[in-house]
Amino acid sequence: MLNMHHVGMSVQNREIYDRSVAFYRDVLGFSVKRRWFSPPRHITMLDMGSGVLEIVFGAEGTGTGTFAHLAVGVEDPDMVDVVLERCRAWGCAVTRPAGTVEVVEDGENGRSFRFRNGFCTGPAGEQLEFFCEF
Repeated sequence: MLNMHHVGMSVQNREIYDRSVAFYRDVLGFSVKRRWFSPPRHITMLDMGSGVLEIVFGAEGTGTGTFAHLAVGVEDPDMVDVVLERCRAWGCAVTRPAGTVEVVEDGENGRSFRFRNGFCTGPAGEQLEFFCEF
């Protein structure tokens, strides 16, 4: 079963990144779900209740305050590869092959978590990410 996991917003200026995180956290009340640093990127995921907003400083692209991609959650890490292949067969370009990443969160607990993801360009040119945290 597929479902929406998160929407990613690309921010190219560190001050705007910090302000954006503060706005969504402090003004709109979304709690920080995850936060990590993956050079050169700084990533914060905020829990929006029915989905997650991911704010990325230093992501590929040129936008500020733009939504960089739509992430679709999958239930099993192997499904990332399956869904990417399905998209490729339909004519979508795979822009980042599936891969597994392990990161350590910022904050007090410093827990690690793993996810598998991959990206393709959708039929209208939008960026789609297929994502499974495990």
